Amino acid sequence: MYLVKVISFLIATIFLAVALEAMTVNSVEKVSAVNSSFKELSGNHKNYSKDVTLSEIIYNEKSTKGLMKLLVTDEKKTFKKIKHKKFIKKVYKKNRYAPLWFTYKGIKTKEVNDLFTAIKSDITLSQKGNIVKSYKLLKKTIANLKKEDEHKQLELDIKLSDLYRSYLGYHIYGAIPWGNFQRKLRSLRRNHIAANWVTYDPKYNIAELMFTHSLPEIISATTPNSFGYKKMMKELKRLKKVQKQGGWRKIHASSGLRYGKSGKAVKRLITRLKSEGDYTCRGNDGHFGACLKKAIKRFQKRHGIGQTGTITKYTLSKLNISVNWKIEKILLNLDRIKRLPDQPEDRYIMVNIPDFRLYYKENGREKLSMRVVVGDKKHHTPIFSNKVSFIVLNPYWIIPDSIVQKEMIPKILKNPDYLAQRGYEVHRSYNPNSAKINTKNINWARVMRNGQTKRYKFMQPPGAKNALGKIKFKFPNRFSVYLHDTPAKKYFKKARRAFSHGCIRISRPNALLATFAPHERSVNFNRTQHVLRGNKKRQLNLSKHVPVHIVYLTAWIKNDGLLHYRSDVYNYDTKQRRTIY
Repeated sequence: MYLVKVISFLIATIFLAVALEAMTVNSVEKVSAVNSSFKELSGNHKNYSKDVTLSEIIYNEKSTKGLMKLLVTDEKKTFKKIKHKKFIKKVYKKNRYAPLWFTYKGIKTKEVNDLFTAIKSDITLSQKGNIVKSYKLLKKTIANLKKEDEHKQLELDIKLSDLYRSYLGYHIYGAIPWGNFQRKLRSLRRNHIAANWVTYDPKYNIAELMFTHSLPEIISATTPNSFGYKKMMKELKRLKKVQKQGGWRKIHASSGLRYGKSGKAVKRLITRLKSEGDYTCRGNDGHFGACLKKAIKRFQKRHGIGQTGTITKYTLSKLNISVNWKIEKILLNLDRIKRLPDQPEDRYIMVNIPDFRLYYKENGREKLSMRVVVGDKKHHTPIFSNKVSFIVLNPYWIIPDSIVQKEMIPKILKNPDYLAQRGYEVHRSYNPNSAKINTKNINWARVMRNGQTKRYKFMQPPGAKNALGKIKFKFPNRFSVYLHDTPAKKYFKKARRAFSHGCIRISRPNALLATFAPHERSVNFNRTQHVLRGNKKRQLNLSKHVPVHIVYLTAWIKNDGLLHYRSDVYNYDTKQRRTIY
């Protein structure tokens, strides 16, 4: 009986399809060249359940033929206003040219509502962007759609799929135009400024996700879990409310903004600090007391200002930054986090360049932080991730040829004793045990003129004056950047610590070394201290490589749970302006 029923359905289907609509011979040929023929599609009774109705069969065959016409025969016209042509072609071919958002009963209400709700509730989207505009237009069109207008349904089906791809692409990848930013970095490098930023593309196939998971599930799974992303979203939501209320009033310089004073100026300051969550005391009595001083210190801490608890000129300038500026700063850094490796890590090291600090985290808790010195304005520390694979005690400094050319030889020409005074050695190879060259007989001016500097390998042996200090943490990379100690401790006292040639100098190398000891047989802390008292090089290979992330976040959540802001030390914020979506 089932076979008879199937054969009857197929016969009825073929006759009805031919009677209802005919395609031109030319169109049929185009369609056949791309995918299965209409006859084959009709004959695939496996697509239908036992309880299939005649209405469903008729709708499916007509809509399939209609979509094939739109996407194949009338391809040029259809894709005039559709952004994601490749994606659209892929998903409809995968779905055998059946609608994705409509059935014979009408629109798939849950799926469409999921898409519209996601867009409406996404506080990172601009209300002036194309995603929100398209959503509003489609919502209005669907509300006025007549069920019998099947051609309009098919056009809407394609537009909904296009909107789906636009939104999910934005959610996963963000709005920073990375290609444009990389061009700007190449321009900097052409002007002899070392500048590199490695982005990590999230490995998601949106076309596959569309067929296997609901949109809420996809959004949940693709939202970053690392680097305080979700807490930043909460702060963004709070600031969006402030923005909706008109922002905050400007705080003017006043002699009344001093400890022990009371009045309108103090009340205004308290209101301002409350709006950012820094003033947590009850009420607003307009008195500048201990609670307000504590709130000012917290505000100063979050903005990288010396914590005096007083309203300095610089603190006042930070208080008067607009809420719009802060929202844009958060949005930019949220998008940066989307392009960082998002993976569960029991232990990792993070260096935030604008913060000039290193953080060591273990099982989600911050175990150590310290000041660092990063690359200067001509030698930007590159932004990338890697893994510490070995540690060197009493390292040699292998001096890059660029430093030899630009800095060392010019100094030798001015002072022939320059190398001897600093304990530098010159060899024919980078093997420390190879013979040293007597540099007194070398005509360095001629070496420079003839471009022969690479014949000579400059290095500095271990010792108190060694530029790398006593410990070096290596994560081999194409930038030749690593973490290391330094004898120049004075720079750690400065607030803005951009003085290196790109490597990261750390203020507490022994403390960082100690974090490896509980996890590594090769790192016996007591033994390392004995080695460090001498000058003999020793390499400690790690069995468990520790991830290290060198990041550039000018707004982020620190371990104290507070939203912090830092200055744009390399001017990357201005070079990464987000596209309006």
